[in-house]
Amino acid sequence: MGVPFDRPMTLCRWTARIVGTLLVFAVLAIAVGEGMPNPFTQPLSIQLGFLGLALVLAGILIGWRWNIPAGIISLSGWCLFVLTVMKAPKGPNVFVCAMALPAVLYLTSALLQRYSRRPLST
Repeated sequence: MGVPFDRPMTLCRWTARIVGTLLVFAVLAIAVGEGMPNPFTQPLSIQLGFLGLALVLAGILIGWRWNIPAGIISLSGWCLFVLTVMKAPKGPNVFVCAMALPAVLYLTSALLQRYSRRPLST
């Protein structure tokens, strides 16, 4: 019988991968559909937002190999994106909140993996 953390760890990792991949495709579809503007001609806050979005997407893709760096990079990019692009009265919408989900799941998977290596006390 396996360690009790194996199933939740695997579930978190694969949920993050699937949701993250769908988000990457959604962002790319939006970028192609809107006609991606040159980020260097935009104001500084928009440039930082693009950087945050790029970090989110890079973190999601890195998660296919490494959980902890993926979670840290993606969550850092999400925070940068929210702080620079989102305005106070409106706040983040469901899609923007969903962009943080893979990062949280990657970090949760890494945490569960860390605890699965410890011997179980009876």
